[in-house]
Amino acid sequence: MSNVQAVAFGFVERLAQDLRDERLELPAFPEAVLRIQQALQSADTDTADIVRILSSEPALAARLLRIANSAEFRRADTEITDLRKAISRMGFNMVRTVAVAFAMRQLRRKESYGPEAQAELEKIWKSSLQVAAICFVLAKHFTRLSADQALLTGLLHVLGRLYIVMRAQEMKDVSDEDIRSVASSWHGTIGKAILESWGLPESLQHAVEHQDEVGLQLTGDVTLLSGAPAGAVPPPCPALTRLQRGAGDKTLTVVDDYADEIKRVQSSLSE
Repeated sequence: MSNVQAVAFGFVERLAQDLRDERLELPAFPEAVLRIQQALQSADTDTADIVRILSSEPALAARLLRIANSAEFRRADTEITDLRKAISRMGFNMVRTVAVAFAMRQLRRKESYGPEAQAELEKIWKSSLQVAAICFVLAKHFTRLSADQALLTGLLHVLGRLYIVMRAQEMKDVSDEDIRSVASSWHGTIGKAILESWGLPESLQHAVEHQDEVGLQLTGDVTLLSGAPAGAVPPPCPALTRLQRGAGDKTLTVVDDYADEIKRVQSSLSE
């Protein structure tokens, strides 16, 4: 067995154990974020439950209020100063999105990680924001899909890579090259498993699992734009094919055409 195969086996074995123990979590995620994910798995969770969790993490609560009042996500002219109103107006998908973005922002600054891990986390963070913003804008302007769910799916497409990078910090004698190789092969499968454990919709799980399969036709999937370079979306992208009816001849430059709006969405999530 090669070293890369051994490393991959170690990750898969750990993943399987986490799933058996029903404790598949992203290491070092803030407790409040994990509690939100757990709470949102239950159909009985209501706004008051989420308010209580958010109140335990003032920085996260403040971020939710700030995003609720931002130009890109504001649902009405009235400014929101109350968490309950912010949650009711934005919905649970946006609460989950804000919580995950908050956690990822915190992780990239974790001082206990080495330079290589921090650099990779920074790369993952930027990728998640870019893809999330693109998905949100395209869903909003060219499809009947929920823009909020597209935003969430775009943000979560990096979860597999995130899990691998963080678990790698617990392993000895694993090179950065081995980690990158494992991430390239397994990130979709691992990301799907995390989303399944969080009780997210199968369509979202499927999109994350198959994000690298640009030739695959997936109903309602916008996240396959994750493989597209900034400023130009290649024709083979299934999501772009479905946008053809709305964007017409502008499909090849649609990301450029909406660059300012995409940047504003990214900024709202990252500040």
